[in-house]
Amino acid sequence: MRNLIAFACALLWATTALCQPYEVYVSDTPNFGQPPWQILKYDENGENPVVFITENLAWPHDIVFLEESNRVLVSNYNSGTIDRYNATTGQYVDTLTSNVIAPTRMQIGPDGLLYVAQDGGNSRVRRFRLDGTFVDDFTNLGISRPLGMAWDRFGNLYVSSYAGQLVRRFGPDGLDQGNFINTNLTGPTNIWFRDNGELLVADYDDGAVRGFDAQGAYLGDFVQGLSQTEGVDLLPDGDFLLGNGGTDSVKRFSTIGLPKGDFIASQSGGLMQPNAVVVRELESDFVLNAGINDAWYNPATVGQGFLITVFPDIKQVFLAWFTFDVERPPADVTAMLGDPGHRWLTAQGPYEGNTADLTVYVTRGGVFDSSEPKPVVDPAEGDGTIKLQFFDCEAGLIDYNITSVNLQGRIPIERIALDNIPLCEALGTP
Repeated sequence: MRNLIAFACALLWATTALCQPYEVYVSDTPNFGQPPWQILKYDENGENPVVFITENLAWPHDIVFLEESNRVLVSNYNSGTIDRYNATTGQYVDTLTSNVIAPTRMQIGPDGLLYVAQDGGNSRVRRFRLDGTFVDDFTNLGISRPLGMAWDRFGNLYVSSYAGQLVRRFGPDGLDQGNFINTNLTGPTNIWFRDNGELLVADYDDGAVRGFDAQGAYLGDFVQGLSQTEGVDLLPDGDFLLGNGGTDSVKRFSTIGLPKGDFIASQSGGLMQPNAVVVRELESDFVLNAGINDAWYNPATVGQGFLITVFPDIKQVFLAWFTFDVERPPADVTAMLGDPGHRWLTAQGPYEGNTADLTVYVTRGGVFDSSEPKPVVDPAEGDGTIKLQFFDCEAGLIDYNITSVNLQGRIPIERIALDNIPLCEALGTP
């Protein structure tokens, strides 16, 4: 691993862009509660706008794609419905549910259920199965004008209240844990977590994105100079998009909050007031192949990395992940070989097309270069999962869920060396 790290640190070329195909959808509400309303679609460059949906809209607030059924859901505040459309054509299909009052944000939760924040009725976050069957009121407390939802790595749900100027936290069981943030906010809308555990809050009224640590302490403004900011999603390369109603545009920012200009230009496609921004990843005809076999890493975390091997004959992928513990060990903890914080994980599983679904395993108890004592491997069910995706030969995505420590996240990866790209390109197209 030391040679791998040294090689990674010696590389001077720029980070390779992740060539993953995607589209961007924006809910546009120029008059807020009064028509006209529309859902617009843009390509991966924020260009070539298409009016995707205009039918049966009633102050749309959010967009969720259900890829397996080729459906897209839209929450309609005025009609009190979650409506279902064809995800390819945008044609209206039916109403998924009307068992919700003034719905705003929607998300698929960690349990695979649809979570819907509502501004009317008891104002509690409701859960539904993806066929529209009502499950329950998940939260035991209502939130006025909820315009953001996010989960932390421990399964706690956070809900922002625009009217209350706060962010409330609920446990994995939906029980209220009190205000997580009730200062330094004037009009919170969307909320999301950075990989380091910081919570980011878009403030519509103050034109900023504000950062808070894991205890809710204010860290300062992550992004400034915005106006009527609402609607956020992440791009495959880790950058994020923010709707900016004051300039009728959608802006792009790096993972550390540096502005990259307008992703969707002012009034492109007739855009006036974005209130939901959704990045939709598209299927690819790229096929995993032996040219993927290589060392991979994320330039943001140099010193860590992955070895990936594809076995085409048995349609399996093996992955070794060299990383560190989630927290640094105390200074007085020592190791005879290497660093006490070193960790390595393995994962294995089948693949189809450009995607592999892997089970994560942890091996413990062995001694360097010795058959005794015999190491112990996790039970057959493993310690979580990894979804591995490649859309070309130069970059990929790792979505992980480590069960034992309740850690979930996404890591963009790229090759440490480019030697195997020609082989990969020769083998990677069906």
